[in-house]
Amino acid sequence: MTDKPLLRSFFPPALTTRLMLVAFFLLLIAFGYAFGIYDGLIHNNLNAAFNSFIAVLLYAVPALGLLKLKRWARLFELGLSILFVILGFIIMFGYNMTMGVITIVPHGLIAVYLLSKDCRKAYGFIQD
Repeated sequence: MTDKPLLRSFFPPALTTRLMLVAFFLLLIAFGYAFGIYDGLIHNNLNAAFNSFIAVLLYAVPALGLLKLKRWARLFELGLSILFVILGFIIMFGYNMTMGVITIVPHGLIAVYLLSKDCRKAYGFIQD
C-alpha cells in the first residue's frame, strides 16, 4: 500500500500541484468549448462547431501533455499563453478593456508559472 492519495498516484511523481491546477484549468476551458461544438451542430452552424473543435484541441491536448510532464506540451502552452497575452493587449486597447484583462490575467499567470524555477525543476531542466 502506498502513501499517495488515489488521484496523485495516476500522475508522475514530479508533477507539482500548481502544474496540475494549470492543466485542470485548461481542461475546464476545453470542456466549455465542447458545449460550443454541440451548440454549433444543433443550430446547424458548422463554422462555429469547427472553431470550437479547434479550441478544444488547443486547450485539451497541451493540458493532457502537461499532466504527463511532456516537454512539448510545456513549450506549446507557453507559446499559446504568450500569444494570448499579446492578443489580450490588442483586445484591451482596441475593443474591450474587460475582455482584454480577462484574457491577459490567466494566460499571463500560466506563462509566468511555466517559466518559473519550480516548473523547470519538475521538467528536469534544473537539478537539485
